[in-house]
Amino acid sequence: MKKNLLVTLADKNYIKQAKHLFSNVYWNAGWKGDYMLLAHKIPEKELEWFKKKRILIKKCPPIFKETMGGPVKLSKFYLFIPEFKKWKKIVYLDSDMIVKASLDELIKVNRFVAVLDDLIVNKLIDQFIIPHKMGREVFNNLKKIYDIKTRVFKSGVMIFNTNIIKKDTFSKLIKLSKKYTKFTKPGSLDQPILNLLFYKKWEEIPIVYNLDVRDFKFINPNKITAIIFHFDGNDRPWIPKSHFHKEWNFDLNRANKINLDKIPDPSRKFKQSNIKNYSFYLKIRSIFYFPNWIHFIDRTFGLIGIFLYDHFPNLYFKLKKLK
Repeated sequence: MKKNLLVTLADKNYIKQAKHLFSNVYWNAGWKGDYMLLAHKIPEKELEWFKKKRILIKKCPPIFKETMGGPVKLSKFYLFIPEFKKWKKIVYLDSDMIVKASLDELIKVNRFVAVLDDLIVNKLIDQFIIPHKMGREVFNNLKKIYDIKTRVFKSGVMIFNTNIIKKDTFSKLIKLSKKYTKFTKPGSLDQPILNLLFYKKWEEIPIVYNLDVRDFKFINPNKITAIIFHFDGNDRPWIPKSHFHKEWNFDLNRANKINLDKIPDPSRKFKQSNIKNYSFYLKIRSIFYFPNWIHFIDRTFGLIGIFLYDHFPNLYFKLKKLK
């Protein structure tokens, strides 16, 4: 067992993506720690490849019933059971990513770190359905416990020192899930809950460690320099028409050449100063991207609605009826 651990999560539909990611971090990042797959209901025969490559496997029984869509995401919570304290640092990456360079800077952290959720829509309240659908009692309770305007992180890339794991960390996640999951926005089950658990206990890392390609459609993706690319929608790299398909397919094909007894050097390394400067540049570019202003306007009206809901509920519901 090594000091640090890199983990991804997959179900039977994302086995190729998991193989690709491990190939990616092996060849491009030169990851020298342990490798682990969180396996959510993957048939035993499909796990043989990972076992032969000496990639550790943690089988993850569904935390809740197969309802609400995407329960596989909640298996991320297993990262916070005491078993993972065997390692000093954990690097978690979603399997639908491309890693371009060394991750060594990430394992220098001593707290829980992640990338800011969105450059415009990045408040805690944005993780949940609108207040009137949530219900006044639930909304007021949430607002009483948390600052709903505090910033939140993306859960696709998370790095932490395992000293943050306590005996009750996992049970706290389950408790928060039972209380709030039905009020989270569709398709985002794990992220709101993790943000509640690590409320004001996380630190931001540069955007190049989790760059969502959808947020930078105004730049040719082949001209973006990032360490970790995250994909969704029509540009997923395993789809032939994606800008990244050729690269993704190349790394998937050389997954069979992984040999954990002989780790290659990273294909690229970036200085910390370059990482920070380029991330700042991307943020500035994004400010002038028109759809981000649409998000900003939508969010502003959303906050006005929250203010009315909180201070003038009768007016709020009258306006909702007019709509």
